Amino acid sequence: MYHQYDRSEPKPVASDWRKVLNADVSSVEDYNKAVERLQAAEKERAFDFQITTSASHNEKRAAALLHKIQAYDWDHTYGTPHDDEGNPTEKRTQGEHFLGNVDLINKTELMKVAKRMPKGAHLHIHWNSCLPARFLIRQARDIKAMYIRSTLPLTTPEHFATTRISFMVMTPYEATHVKGAEDDEKETPLGNVFDPHYVPNRWMPYKQFQELFNYPGDFGETLTRTERAERWLEHKMLISEDEAHGCKQTGHGIWEKFNYRTQMMKGLFAYESAFRNYTRACIKDFVKDNIQYAEIRPNFMATNSLKTDDGTGSIGNEGIMKIINEELQSTMEELRKRGDYFGGMKVIYCTPRSFQKDQVAAALDECIDLKHKYKDLLCGFDLVGHEEMGNELRHFVPEFLDFQKKCKEQKLDIPFLFHCGETLEVGDKVDGNLFDAVLLKAKRIGHGYAIARHPMIMEIFKEKNIAIESCPISNEILGLTPNIAGHNLPILLANNVPCTINSDNATFYRSSLSHDFYQVIIGSESMNLLGWKQLAKWSLEHSCMNPDEKAAVTAEWQSKWNAFCQWIVDEYSWLEFWEPRPGRH
Repeated sequence: MYHQYDRSEPKPVASDWRKVLNADVSSVEDYNKAVERLQAAEKERAFDFQITTSASHNEKRAAALLHKIQAYDWDHTYGTPHDDEGNPTEKRTQGEHFLGNVDLINKTELMKVAKRMPKGAHLHIHWNSCLPARFLIRQARDIKAMYIRSTLPLTTPEHFATTRISFMVMTPYEATHVKGAEDDEKETPLGNVFDPHYVPNRWMPYKQFQELFNYPGDFGETLTRTERAERWLEHKMLISEDEAHGCKQTGHGIWEKFNYRTQMMKGLFAYESAFRNYTRACIKDFVKDNIQYAEIRPNFMATNSLKTDDGTGSIGNEGIMKIINEELQSTMEELRKRGDYFGGMKVIYCTPRSFQKDQVAAALDECIDLKHKYKDLLCGFDLVGHEEMGNELRHFVPEFLDFQKKCKEQKLDIPFLFHCGETLEVGDKVDGNLFDAVLLKAKRIGHGYAIARHPMIMEIFKEKNIAIESCPISNEILGLTPNIAGHNLPILLANNVPCTINSDNATFYRSSLSHDFYQVIIGSESMNLLGWKQLAKWSLEHSCMNPDEKAAVTAEWQSKWNAFCQWIVDEYSWLEFWEPRPGRH
């Protein structure tokens, strides 16, 4: 246990640790003072030192209560897996796999507090996987031009469990004419996925799928066929604990499962009314989760255009930006009228890292073009996709340098916000992306998991003030850490590397940004309420907002933070007199 530092003594400076080690220690009293000074010198280097030393009385009281809230959750929601005699209790502990614990997490007082916390800016969220899966599935219910297909006939429980599903909005002609390798079209009849003779991957009208849905399992409640179909599809969209953490699972294996979900989601997202409804609902969900500002990552590809609801028309990347802008402005006006606050949202142009050089060059040019047309909306450029399977940043250096030259000539500010270091393969070309990101002057990096093994790169990030968009739950589920206690975030924070907390692909994980903040605090004894505050402040400081926007959003966040701390004190003051059960671990 740490000794308490006596604040009446002169405050040490970080260099004092050398004096402490070189001093003669001849008594227990001298030794205890040396320990206190050594620990105080380390604390002075901590990422939350300034926040902690300048904390108000209310913040300190709220922080102490938050510690009690964690203990209360242990006694009332969690427990030890075995009793004093070694018998299994069937209880779960804090910090087990997120996917296995999320039902308990949602019942905790700490999660209630995390939801209430003003989080500042959300800087790393993929636009096609923000809301719960049921939202887009429900949107598709009455779309006549929606089609569905399966990789297996849905005739046995095994096929229901292992099949892969995809969706697409299209015309009847498109559904029955498939382009071949020579770009010629072959007519194919529609299929019925519930027919034993179904030919895999033939399209079926989604309305017909709902009407004929016949699942062999039991959902435990009375549902219509359509509701049963939607419930099953929602289940198919979510990654399970066994898929993520099964004893035979590998990093590449879970990514393959993840990519299937993104493909399944793609068709549900790719028509105009769903995209507009989703944009409005997502902004409102940010507000509900106490997020004051967001930077979203849609995918921009020539093959990724939106369809009109009848499947006959197509909306390109400029049209997508136009829709986002229209829905953002109208939703913010609606929020203002009802007295809710949202400081705004910007778009990071993303394109796949699996692209060829000419495709990335074209994407960079389009990014510049869209920046001219949507100067206040578009804010950066990124490459997305599995880092270990795609091209490294170095592959596109000529294109990136040319892009930076064009931006300078045209007086445009479009920083790189690269995904990189999302790997355990330290020392090869994949984590070499960290070095490229530094040399290409990235403003932030996504994930940066490998950086904890690169002390020099950590020093550069601190000196150049490059922030890491950390995604704790995503990193756990995609195989970078076995659980939250093994995450690299405490290492980065101990080295005072600026970090932000993000949800990445919340749809597939049954999570929200509140869940990621929850995981952060139960994953490390050194994290507390004031650590949360520093992470939120960093998110605002490292956003792409202009100075006026940043000042306005930060002022609103600070007001909400003060009210949040007061709410903790008012809501949980009774815990000041509560003591946990003896023997709690």
